[in-house]
Amino acid sequence: MSRGTRRWRTRGALGALAAVSLTSVLVVGATGPALAAPDGNDCTGVNDVTTEKDPATARSAPLQALQISQAQNIVERVTGARRAGAGVHVAVVDSGVDDTGITVDVGLGGKGLKYYHGTAMAGVIAGQPQRGVGLVGIAPGATVYDARFYDTVNSEDGVTPTEARLVDALRAMLPRVGRSEGQISIVTIALTVDKSTPRLRAAIKAVTDKGAIVVASSGNRVSETQPQSDDDSAADDDTDYEYGEDVTKYPAGYTTSNDRVVSVGTTDPEGQATPSGLLSSTIDVVVPTYGAVSYAINRSTCSFYAASTSVAAAEVSGILALLRAAFPKDRPEQLIARLEVTATGESASAGGAVDKYRGRGIVQPVEALTRPLRPSITGRVGPPAQRPPEVAPAALPQAEPDVLRSTRRNAVWWGLFGGGALVVALLLRPVLSRRRTAPGRR
Repeated sequence: MSRGTRRWRTRGALGALAAVSLTSVLVVGATGPALAAPDGNDCTGVNDVTTEKDPATARSAPLQALQISQAQNIVERVTGARRAGAGVHVAVVDSGVDDTGITVDVGLGGKGLKYYHGTAMAGVIAGQPQRGVGLVGIAPGATVYDARFYDTVNSEDGVTPTEARLVDALRAMLPRVGRSEGQISIVTIALTVDKSTPRLRAAIKAVTDKGAIVVASSGNRVSETQPQSDDDSAADDDTDYEYGEDVTKYPAGYTTSNDRVVSVGTTDPEGQATPSGLLSSTIDVVVPTYGAVSYAINRSTCSFYAASTSVAAAEVSGILALLRAAFPKDRPEQLIARLEVTATGESASAGGAVDKYRGRGIVQPVEALTRPLRPSITGRVGPPAQRPPEVAPAALPQAEPDVLRSTRRNAVWWGLFGGGALVVALLLRPVLSRRRTAPGRR
């Protein structure tokens, strides 16, 4: 069996480095009848700040399906914040983030963006609402930490994504990672590496040991006939994976050994013949992504015309930011438990079976925020606790003592005995009378 892998072609010294795959470019699926077709610029095609602006006007289909507006209202009521997710810091380890419509902590980033990916992911996580499309980001109050480690997929034009640079970026932001206010508590890695390496495993562990949740995309399948955009012409396709083949990419694959890593997949539009994502038994949860709206580096809104596990990772990062804001005392394992137990499938932490290719099912943000769960610090979730009544029930009145009870009982028995004797006497009276008047007796 041949196993093709999606690799960024590198030249010279870069050729020996492990390849990193960006997972937003994939087969365009058919539109289901319940979904509005995306419009405006395709986010994946805006890789120049001078690209003509063609803003999106269709609302984000995934955000509507996930009831994000209701989830945001719940968090805003609980926290008192004007924007849901306020106070939460999410790192986007990617190609850099433009600050139009997104609150950005520059971090490792800088000027001169050349590639759409980082900005588009950040917009899905924390983009501000925009006239014409409504909601853009899931947690618009959150701050995005720009952990930029590459700027292009074309090695002739700049710094390309490699496993070594990804590890360097993770280690460089470690001083900012933690569970305290103002620290990075969620790390989004919307790309994949073909194989695990000791350096990558150690870097991910270092991040999670400091209290952050790593949300990683599980990988995409690209159709052999899918046309590539100009910026992606150097990329090979994941076309040799057979349907149903169990594929593990990294860092998503670390979810089997690290409880603070969440591997995310995507659902497909209705009518799509083959799955968008690379099927993997390491997937924890899935979310819809076709038709998502975000921001582009030309400072306009844009849409995703395909399902994408990169976008899925961004969406789940935004949902975890809402949970982090609503449950600030929860440990990472507890937040992940809320996410998984309330998905449409069964959670392993609750003893349920896990679907081999779709994890615990589709994430349900409103359920995760409102279901009365009490996950342990290890993420174990038992039966929901019963709430004690606010007012104690009224006590039954005590009966008054009955001082004549024994007298009445004795009277009943004497009455029954006397009545019975009287009945017997009445029955025997005629017999006794005939004996006294019989002939020959004087």
